[in-house]
Formats: sequence, C-alpha cells, structure tokens
Amino acid sequence: MKALWIGMLSLICGAKIAAGQSPSIKKKIKIPVFQRVVIDSLVKDGSHKPKVLSKFSKDPYNDIGSMDKDVFKLYRYSEGWKPYIIFTPGDAGGFEDAQVADINHDGWNDIVIGGWSNMVIWAENPSGQGLDPYTTKWKLYVVDNGRFSHEVCAADLNNDGKPDIITTTGIYIQGTDPSKWTFVDIGRSGQGTFAANVLNNKDGYSDVIAVYRDGKKNQVAWFENPGHKGGDPLTGKWVPRIIDANPGGDRCNFEMTTMAFTAGDVNGDGKIDLVCASQGEGPGKGDDGRQIGDGLVWYEAPADPRSGNWIKHTIDASVSWVHASSIKLADFDGDGHLDVNYAQQDQSRFRKDGSATKQQLGIFYNLDGKGGAWQQQILTQYPDYGAGGFNSKVGLIGKDKLPSIFTSLHSAFHDPNPLMLWRHK
Repeated sequence: MKALWIGMLSLICGAKIAAGQSPSIKKKIKIPVFQRVVIDSLVKDGSHKPKVLSKFSKDPYNDIGSMDKDVFKLYRYSEGWKPYIIFTPGDAGGFEDAQVADINHDGWNDIVIGGWSNMVIWAENPSGQGLDPYTTKWKLYVVDNGRFSHEVCAADLNNDGKPDIITTTGIYIQGTDPSKWTFVDIGRSGQGTFAANVLNNKDGYSDVIAVYRDGKKNQVAWFENPGHKGGDPLTGKWVPRIIDANPGGDRCNFEMTTMAFTAGDVNGDGKIDLVCASQGEGPGKGDDGRQIGDGLVWYEAPADPRSGNWIKHTIDASVSWVHASSIKLADFDGDGHLDVNYAQQDQSRFRKDGSATKQQLGIFYNLDGKGGAWQQQILTQYPDYGAGGFNSKVGLIGKDKLPSIFTSLHSAFHDPNPLMLWRHK
C-alpha cells in the first residue's frame, strides 16, 4: 500500500523560558520541517497501540510496525510502506506497548510486546533462519501470561550479553536460552518504565526507572541494579534511589501513579538525566488539573546519583497526559544536543477547551545544550486529523540524516486513528 502524502507542516512557536532559567538566551535555531505521511488511514478501535521502528531485514532501511486489531503488521519502507502481516497475537485491545531487541542473540531484531492482557510475548524474526521476514510468519514465544505488563522495555540486566525484559510489574531475566525466564519483583509501583545505566559507568548493568510507593507518597526513583556492586540481579536487592520524593507536590502527588519516563544526557555533562511527565491517569477525576502534576520536567543528575540531590527543571508546566512510552530524546535539529519529543494521548482533558495545550504532538528544542532554555514546535494539535500520539517511536527513515517520529492515537474516544509518520525533511 502506497503511503498517502498529506502535506507539510512546520508550526513555530516562540521560545518558552521555564521558571528560574535565564531569559537572556536568544539563540536562533533553524526549526526543522516535517512531512506528515499517513502510513495507514484505516480507523479501527483498539488498533495501533504497540509500535516499532527499526531494521528487520537485509534491506538497509528502517521499517515500521504496529498492531492492527489482532494482527501485527510490518510496513516496508522500500516498498512504499506496503504492509505485511508478520504475526497474530490476538487481543489487540490487551496489548499496549512494543520494543525491539535481539532476544535470541542471532543478529536480527525481534519484537517484544505486552499489555493489559497480562501477556508478555516475543516474536522471533525469521531472518535468523535465512527466511524472508515480510512473507514468513514470525514464531511467538510466551514469557509470562499471569502478570500485568502495561509497558515493556528490553535491556541487559545481568551483563550476559542477552536482552532481559522489564515490565510494569517487575523484571524477567533470560536464562540459558530465550525459552527460560525468571521473574523478579524489584519493588516498583505504578505505571511508567525506562531502563538505563544511571551510573553511566558502562559496566553492563542497566537500572530501572519507575514509580516507587513509600508509605502514602508516590516517588520517582531509579532502582539500582545489584550487579553494580557485585551482586546478582536475580537474588540481590534492587535498592530504590529517590529522584523526587514528592512529584506533583502535596496537592497532586496522589495522582502521580502513572508517569512517562525517558533518560539521557540533557545538559551535556556526561551524566544520565531523567525526563518525565504525568500520564494523566491517576485515581482522581482530573477535572481540576491535578493530573498535570509538575508538567514536562527534567531532573539533573548529581555527581553521585545514589545519594546526591536531583535538581528538577521545568520544561513546560502545562504539558501532561503523556503516555508511558511517549517521551523521546533525540537530536532533531542536528546541533548535537538532545531535544525532547512528547505526545499527548487521547484522554487529554484539554482537547476540546480553549487551552493552548490541546491534545498535541510536539518537540522542545534544547537551545543552549544544557537544558536551560527550550523552544517549542507544535507539529499538530486537536482537532487536526490524528493529532497527538501514543507509544511514539523515533528513528531515521530512508537516507535521512535526522530522526522522524512515528505515532498514532489509540482511539479512546473513537477518533480517526491513522498511523502517522512525521518525516524529517
């Protein structure tokens, strides 16, 4: 199926200077232009939740993939985004998130998916057997069918060179082969997950970033992999290191049960910083703004991430309703600094009122390379066709030199739900 080219959009907003940051920064940047491409215009309730963007074949280009009802489709770039059904996991409404990793260590990217159905599965790329990954059905393997897995991540947790899996409930350590998995409850809570070596010491052990419930408070924490100190990730204690003891403040903290996380070196000091926002699905009704929490923020890592004070910086206090996998860090303008892509999901309470933060997809450009000033670009916002996003992916398309954004909604209100590619031009 040929992709339908819709148009070009480059909406430039003025630089927003967060509270406490210098207003004297007036760096001018060339705001990128993105071409909006509708990959699949079919509207199906419950479709297009889990998504991937990666290389899956001998073809030199990245392809994109997504659930479509009960089947998973791979859309091939070199054939004008022609779709191929590569596996059929069933229960599209239950699966929520997808990640790419070489699970069986054969040199080819596989796909891990999980969700509300309490299923964590991985699909084996047949390229490892010399078969065509587009026309050959991918074999499915069950990691677990009894634990909640709203979002999934893949990372090496025990430094054995094989990807392990992190979910909303805990972690799964891969055994001698990918048919053997051991579950470990690391003590995390809530929704929202990211994996990174927070110490940035390149020792081969990834940590887990998630919500931690301490008494009556929701806290943002990173759970230290016991492997850093010679322990065993399977049997050792994953110590919660607190990044923010009271996200959202006293008024909003009870809503901070669902968060969106990503991590990277925002200020160029060689340490791993955290970027986060509220997912907007806490226990309250959300009709008074409490589910916004702190907005879109980043936490500056201290010299010692274990015991130092993480400094919170506000990027935009009004941005929220960001799904667990919908903040991405990438250099979108080619200046060598990490920028922040965010997507607000369907449930955004501002989608139909007069607020400036209608359900939207946008980028905050890191003007000084230190996270001290940001310039916002809104690519699309409600009621524009397919505005916002859910489980966004970022990567290079074709021979492009700068990354594009692949996203969709999840049809919570039966809106049009096309697969959208915002391609860098």
